[in-house]
Amino acid sequence: MRRLARVGAVASVGLLAVACMGDKGVAPSIRTPAATLGAVRVSPLNAVMAVGDTMMLRVTGQSLSGAPLTDFDSVTYVLQNISDTLRVQLSPIGVVTARASSGANNPVFIEVVGFKDGLARADQAIVQVTTTALVSPTLSIQPSPGDSTILAIGNDKYMPPTIASSVTGDVVDGPMIRFEYGPGDSTIMQCYTPDFSSTPILTGGQLAASACGGANVSLNTIHGNIKGTAWIVAEMWVYGAILRDSVQYTLTNSLIQYLGIGPTNLGLQGPSANSYLIRPGGVIAFYNTFATAFGATVDWVFDNPSGATESPDPSSSDGGTSGNITPLTPGHIAYRQFLTPGTYHWTATVTGGIPPFTGATTTGDVIVQ
Repeated sequence: MRRLARVGAVASVGLLAVACMGDKGVAPSIRTPAATLGAVRVSPLNAVMAVGDTMMLRVTGQSLSGAPLTDFDSVTYVLQNISDTLRVQLSPIGVVTARASSGANNPVFIEVVGFKDGLARADQAIVQVTTTALVSPTLSIQPSPGDSTILAIGNDKYMPPTIASSVTGDVVDGPMIRFEYGPGDSTIMQCYTPDFSSTPILTGGQLAASACGGANVSLNTIHGNIKGTAWIVAEMWVYGAILRDSVQYTLTNSLIQYLGIGPTNLGLQGPSANSYLIRPGGVIAFYNTFATAFGATVDWVFDNPSGATESPDPSSSDGGTSGNITPLTPGHIAYRQFLTPGTYHWTATVTGGIPPFTGATTTGDVIVQ
């Protein structure tokens, strides 16, 4: 780590280099994007090893313009957790030797930091160790029967990979993986962002260069960002073989949203701008979030009541079954389904209760698209 600290001080130099000749300075020269280190990539990104296996981590770079960079001033390999020396041996040149099982859902994190021309970027490999190897392993991230490949915007989905022997049917217990996305799909999905906590001299901002926005999701997890379709890609080094699988997900507006009206300071707390955006056939749960002690009811009136139809699941027993919502007492919920795309304007009114809430109103829209 002493070597890493020394190089880390250089990493903040940036893109400008100043040269001096005698007592006369030379104007700073700007490094071109094609020659500037933009990202570091470790391969394999994910791996499953058996005790006794060895594997070589390979590191490549990419410039700010996207050109490949293969030569580094130096590369440092670091185990994120010191206790992982019991599970793997990591050489200074990136050779990984499996020592003991890492257990289910407990991978080894290896940080790889590449240095070039005073700049540093990093990547992270995820390694799991099993006691023995599977015969003829396969990898799958396909949904289980009956599961869907539709994901609502803003939602996470946990989808652990299945690594199984095509001969014996045995499986790897609790595999963990970093998913990747097809070209351009990183704007539709958000991904796991590595934590470089074992390299405190360099900040995450200096080291990380993620292609997709960090949603702070965990391994084995995908996160919907905007509407569209995206390919989810899984690639792993499994007992010496590179295995790959992919599945396409469709990102849509939510099927159900919750729209609550209640007190905040001396006003009404309503939904945020996107909390009532749903897809056709979606359901809005309207609920009264006042505490019982207020004794306040809330009703909703729609400009187009016929668009707020009866919800089959969940069904509504409070506030009527369809159309305008009759007064709801505190803690009660009414459900409405919206089948047709469009904008449905509503006005909520508080009755009963105490000032300043008595008679207060607020408005908004249910947007179906």
